Amino acid sequence: MPYQDYIDHTDIGLASQMITFRDNIGGELVALGILATDEDIVQQALDATRFRAVVDFNGTMQQAAMGWTAEKNFERDGGSLAAASQNVPVLSKDFPPAVPPGILARFRYLAQRIKALKTYTIAIGQTLGLEGISAVANATIAGTAQPIARGRALVSGGAEISSNKADAEAVDIYGQRDGDLAPLRLARVMHLPFIDARPLLVPGKPETREYYTVFVRNDQEYGQSSATIKVVVTA
Repeated sequence: MPYQDYIDHTDIGLASQMITFRDNIGGELVALGILATDEDIVQQALDATRFRAVVDFNGTMQQAAMGWTAEKNFERDGGSLAAASQNVPVLSKDFPPAVPPGILARFRYLAQRIKALKTYTIAIGQTLGLEGISAVANATIAGTAQPIARGRALVSGGAEISSNKADAEAVDIYGQRDGDLAPLRLARVMHLPFIDARPLLVPGKPETREYYTVFVRNDQEYGQSSATIKVVVTA
């Protein structure tokens, strides 16, 4: 049965895989015959912490950019509903320090080194997140995966849409309201919730909007769409 590369090809997936390795390697060192002071193990912990933080902050920046785009459009074109207040993300004081470039190459080298040990077992690999999923099994999962979408109207206007992500890289959010011939893809988001800040079609008149979400991996939608939810927007 063919197997996929055991190193995740998405930034979010790779960051999660590296954290899994970092958090579980300590319990497998004796079995593997590796010292905790091994320079590759020490560096991997630093790499995992840094990369997870950078990937998360990148997502925060992308969300902020979307907000500022909405602000720019509102200030340029006007409208009945102002964009939500915007912010400029700032790195926290305890943000992990930079590491040398080449995080992926170092992780792949360490993974290959460990998998080549005579003391390595599939069970250890599964604990460390180093065993790939079979392509057949993955196709089955991808075909049946279905997100769960939730939504609520915001007092300030618009709607807030959230969804679980499971192992997805991102989630596509679709919406439909009166006058739309079909659902429109509103956004592809890595970090939820998503704010649909579009103004009411008729100022002062509540409207019902329908939404659903779809999982995304490697820039492709997969699985089934979530059940359609309805949100009554009043402002």
